[in-house]
Amino acid sequence: MKFLVLSIILVLSLFAGELKLQSGSVMGLTSVLGDSKIDPKNDNLLTNLSIDGDDITTLKGTISVEMALFKSQNADRDENMLETLEVEKFTKSIYTIQSVEDTKAPSVYILKGELDLHGVKKALDFNATITQDDMILSIDAKSKINVEDYGIEMPCLLGFTMCVDENVEINGVAVFNK
Repeated sequence: MKFLVLSIILVLSLFAGELKLQSGSVMGLTSVLGDSKIDPKNDNLLTNLSIDGDDITTLKGTISVEMALFKSQNADRDENMLETLEVEKFTKSIYTIQSVEDTKAPSVYILKGELDLHGVKKALDFNATITQDDMILSIDAKSKINVEDYGIEMPCLLGFTMCVDENVEINGVAVFNK
């Protein structure tokens, strides 16, 4: 009996495949009220994801980024952003995919998980378009957060007239080899 259970576990584990990141990025979209958009991007994702066969609803694992690697088109602003995010103290942000819900619309899913940002862990769902062929799985996911929920206070210039919006849209795209 023990042999049978062990054999079943071993066979099932053969169907769970680790996904190898081919390319990917995360972008945080916000703006300075009354001014311009701020779109820092990080192209250095670290992933540890797996999937059982072709069943997208079995996708699980983590995606992490080093916070100091976010860059925008303005180096001076980036320096202030990294200071605000306290990247020396909170070096990484990690999103853990705990489950995937099929919305029944073609290629549209909800990634359900937890975001660990700035030392605070909170549940966060992403609306995702996920496609796959024989050997490639692609994810395009979007969500929104209020950074104040994670203990981050956005800077203001000239008192309250020029504040960075605390509501940030997170866009993530990634392509994996299966």
